[in-house]
Amino acid sequence: MSDFSIYIELYNDTHSTLKFKSKTETRGCWESMPPLTIAPFKNVSFVMEKLSSDVPSGSEGTVTYQVAVPDTNEEGDNSTTDVTFTAKFCDPYFGNNYCQFNTSHPKLFSIYFQAKIDNGNWNKNYCPKSGHPVYLRLFIKEIS
Repeated sequence: MSDFSIYIELYNDTHSTLKFKSKTETRGCWESMPPLTIAPFKNVSFVMEKLSSDVPSGSEGTVTYQVAVPDTNEEGDNSTTDVTFTAKFCDPYFGNNYCQFNTSHPKLFSIYFQAKIDNGNWNKNYCPKSGHPVYLRLFIKEIS
């Protein structure tokens, strides 16, 4: 039987520590959990897999990280802006693979993803619709 897992690497190319906010499991379960923090200029790996006892369904879920950045306001106070990064992904038994990656503040951070299937080639901001398993690389960079 095919491997319907999603292998994820998240690259924190910022000066800030990313903090875990939430995760979902629409189909499947976490083989290895998203870590609670991702240090500046580090990358981490985690995996979502199909439940072995599950009827053929594949794996699907989301993960969200956040960071508080100083707010550049004219009042001069020490307020911050919470920025979130959310990835939604799927490797279904029936239907199409996908990855969606977004941020709440695209003027502060640049994001993109790479995806490939099994031993295929990496694709920037495109997830091949068929094939198994799905490999994802998620990149977060500060905009200067």
